[in-house]
Amino acid sequence: MANPSRRGQVAGPVSGQMRGDEDTPNANTSLILPYGLQLQQTINAGTTSVTIPTGVTFVYAIAVGGGGGGASGGGGGAGGIAWGWTIATSSCIVGTGGTPALSGNYTRYGNIIAGGGGTAGAAGVLGGGGGGNNVAGSTNYWGIPGGGSNTGNNKGNNGSGAGGGGTTAVNGVTGATGGDGISGGGGGFSNGAGSATNTAGAGGSGLAGGGGSRALNSTTSNVGGVGGNGINILTGAITTGGTATTNGSGSSGAGGGGGGVASNGNNASGTTGGTGGLGGGGGGGGLVGNTGGAGILYLFY
Repeated sequence: MANPSRRGQVAGPVSGQMRGDEDTPNANTSLILPYGLQLQQTINAGTTSVTIPTGVTFVYAIAVGGGGGGASGGGGGAGGIAWGWTIATSSCIVGTGGTPALSGNYTRYGNIIAGGGGTAGAAGVLGGGGGGNNVAGSTNYWGIPGGGSNTGNNKGNNGSGAGGGGTTAVNGVTGATGGDGISGGGGGFSNGAGSATNTAGAGGSGLAGGGGSRALNSTTSNVGGVGGNGINILTGAITTGGTATTNGSGSSGAGGGGGGVASNGNNASGTTGGTGGLGGGGGGGGLVGNTGGAGILYLFY
């Protein structure tokens, strides 16, 4: 078939409608993928140059920012996701995931840009989910609102970049789950002193999931939060969040990494959170948090 991205030709049918945060991730997946075009290039973090064939002047890009790093105070938010047509260019930026306690980095191709997820206590940027601890997510490239900040031990607010889950200092009470959206928020911690089990909040789910959080200060059992699930943008398959760990008195339960758009989140180990999955998964929280999943860039023409 004729290449619809060459100069002088009418573009083929491409799903371009934007939907609000009430849509399910599966619905958003079908809207983001371009109909009638082939995936030509997958570009990972560290690559800064792109070779586009002569005669191709417009490219459909899906950009995913790096996930936020997990921290001792909560899970990292998932990286933002942006998509659409842009003029072909020979350069790009693909964001790395945030290292522990640092937010993720943005991904950009042409005028399509997706921000990074926040670490615990930090808001996401340009579609990125907020880290655990009641912080806000963020509005994405298309203007779909993010989840706002929160108070108390409440689930993070849903949005394109969802907000982080709330925290609790009451023994035996579970920390709040991160909000759901295109990019999930990080889970909130549970640190009440006493003999009842403390369980941390899970990461929120979306196309990329937030990282689970840390639990501590129970004299019997501290259970980390699992990572939030994502969805593989290319296949529609679920990418699962990583599992958490359980540790006893004097130790921390660590959270799993969130699933990215390209791979599962990684499991926590000991008191260290799991890394986020490739394609923006949030890093898991722990005594030592872990790195968020690197961003990724898909180019269609």
